[in-house]
Amino acid sequence: MKTLAVLLFALSLNLLPNPTHSTFNPIRLPTADDTPVLDTDGDELRAGGVYIIASGPVEVSLSRIRASTCPNVVSIASFSRGVPVTITPADPNATVISPSTYLSFSFNNVCAKKLYWLVDRYPESETKSPYFVNAGDFLPNNSNQFKIEAEPNSNRNAYKITYCHFGSDECNNVSSRFYAWLRSSRLVLSDKPFVVVFKKANN
Repeated sequence: MKTLAVLLFALSLNLLPNPTHSTFNPIRLPTADDTPVLDTDGDELRAGGVYIIASGPVEVSLSRIRASTCPNVVSIASFSRGVPVTITPADPNATVISPSTYLSFSFNNVCAKKLYWLVDRYPESETKSPYFVNAGDFLPNNSNQFKIEAEPNSNRNAYKITYCHFGSDECNNVSSRFYAWLRSSRLVLSDKPFVVVFKKANN
């Protein structure tokens, strides 16, 4: 009789919910890493959304170098509105832009085409950084290597942009530097962050 009671008790334990094998999917509380990048209105940045990237009174734009037929330098517009930028995650299933995830930036309908942000290296450069942010055709190993990172020491909804070299753990801040010959600042890779906000392009 005692053996039968033990067996019935063991069977009753197996009928209880097992947290390890339960088919119930509990709600996972959001963490800081789950918080999407926000625009100046406090809305989530949408995958494929179009935004103006601004830092204080200046906005990201496009410039032309010398005899180039199409603008190919990612620069800063000091006295005019910036050029709208499309932000596309490398993950095709993503619907919002999350911090610290790979993505690309592009300008649409420039010279009848889409121009992506790229990083070119000029070893002969006399500047502190030989890496410049330019615009051109999409290159998976170059265009998709940008990230948006939270900048906690800045104002609300402010971020920095980084670029991670393909096949390497090395990442650099995207910053700005003034060039007299260009008569404007352009984006370069640097140790100094370039703190930005994202504004809806249709605002």
